[in-house]
Amino acid sequence: MPQPQLVEPMIQAQPEVILVDRNNNADEVVRNVQQQNIGAHNNITNLVENIIAQNALNIGLHRPNFVSPLSELVLQSELPMGYKIPKFTKFIGDISESIVEHITRHLTEAGDLENDENLRLKYFPNSLTKNAFTWFTTFTPHSIQYWTQLERLFHEQFYMCQSKISIKELASVKRNSTESIDN
Repeated sequence: MPQPQLVEPMIQAQPEVILVDRNNNADEVVRNVQQQNIGAHNNITNLVENIIAQNALNIGLHRPNFVSPLSELVLQSELPMGYKIPKFTKFIGDISESIVEHITRHLTEAGDLENDENLRLKYFPNSLTKNAFTWFTTFTPHSIQYWTQLERLFHEQFYMCQSKISIKELASVKRNSTESIDN
């Protein structure tokens, strides 16, 4: 024999009843109620936005949050006991700076941290400033996972061919009859 099931009654919110005195203007009462409802809605909206802001969330709000391009694994890497974050020489992204020299200097200044790929990655942004740091912030969040990947991207962005050509070499350049002037 089937057991009877208990059905809990659903409680529905009853609309608030507002009594209007015969001497009151009904349109004015309706306007006041609508304004109170808008005010209550704005208070709830402000409350929700404050909670989101306090918890560093960015859901539908137009305030950008920085999310590192480094992978979560890299970001969670911690320095060994007793180590301090080295002070790194800054790379600006100027044409006068050598990228090979910067990478070499970064690895030298990292000291023993050089042996841990995740720590090498995690602290590389500490060696960037101005244009170079801005470049680093433009990557998709958590898209960089390996040192070789970051180093390749760094070289692709900042490598400047610095070949020097003398006036004598320029004067000796001649155009073949089949070449265009641009070639």
